[in-house]
Amino acid sequence: MNLIIFAILPLIFIGDRLQLRRLKSLFTIQGIRIFLDNNESVNAYIIGKNLVITKGFLKLDKSEQRAILAHEMSHIVLNHYLKMKILVAVGLLFSLFLFQFNIVLSLISLILIFLLQKFISKRQEIQADRLAYSIVGDELKLVIKKYGDVESSIFSSHPTINTRLKMLSF
Repeated sequence: MNLIIFAILPLIFIGDRLQLRRLKSLFTIQGIRIFLDNNESVNAYIIGKNLVITKGFLKLDKSEQRAILAHEMSHIVLNHYLKMKILVAVGLLFSLFLFQFNIVLSLISLILIFLLQKFISKRQEIQADRLAYSIVGDELKLVIKKYGDVESSIFSSHPTINTRLKMLSF
């Protein structure tokens, strides 16, 4: 069992490095490495303290880029990525512990951790929106309206456009 724990847990963190290896490193600013994903969709996301932007992101106007960057940098400032990694690691350890006694409970715990991760992710998106809004103001609302998720479910990592906009009207 210990072998499994010591084999699987590092994969949670090594996976980040593997994902970054397939991306083009553009530059580093203030200790944050910026990578390019060749995807044409409009997106930006964080992997650890690294920022990944897509080719589609580069085609946006400067105010849209600024709003999205403010949101993503907020995730870094608020340590969202690290907090989620810790949740996943603890959840996996707990599930592996349960596996020794009852495989069904172990599987149920994995499902619950997955759902908890999605719930927390939605909350983190709202937190990042609020911090970004304090920096760029209504530019963020415009980006959310244009590129946000129209629908959301318990399996989604982002709240809906309406939820995000309501949460900015605090």
